[in-house]
Amino acid sequence: MPDKPLWYAQLDHAISQLESLPYSWVDRPTLESILGVGRRRAQQILRPLVRYTVGKNGLADRDELIRHLRGLANGAPAYYEKRRQARFYSLFEQMRRQAREQPRVLVDAPPAIERQELDNLPEGVRLSPGRILIEGFGTPEEAQQKLLALVMAMGNDPSGFEASVGQTGGPTHQPSEPAGEGKNRPGMSETK
Repeated sequence: MPDKPLWYAQLDHAISQLESLPYSWVDRPTLESILGVGRRRAQQILRPLVRYTVGKNGLADRDELIRHLRGLANGAPAYYEKRRQARFYSLFEQMRRQAREQPRVLVDAPPAIERQELDNLPEGVRLSPGRILIEGFGTPEEAQQKLLALVMAMGNDPSGFEASVGQTGGPTHQPSEPAGEGKNRPGMSETK
């Protein structure tokens, strides 16, 4: 048998299931099901305990099997396997908690963008009630930079952002357009 069988972690549960069985004999398929092991492993565990044979199936006394499993559960390999699993789960949970608390950074932000304010968004980024407009980029990288600047400004001033895009008509953060520009462009319409 391997040094650290996976079924060691399930021995306590398996013993309680065996104790609740209505019959006093255990065969290989029953042990397979209870331990969650394959045919060969169940045969290896049962082999020294078989007292009767029915056809090709060996039967072991349930109480003797329980004592045997308790001995395995209290042995050094089981102790070290349980300790290894506890360390693994603890480390895994710590990593999950860290990932939740510190989300992965998708874009590296230059220090100037980290302090981005709504009042000085890059050219082509406009906020108005019910609308966010980002235009004037030629490459995906330029689009990412403008989006990142907007996100950083939102994070630095959430209430200012809400006031800018809220339908209640808060302040608008957009560069002033020369007269007539922006009107009659495809997809742009005036709302009154």
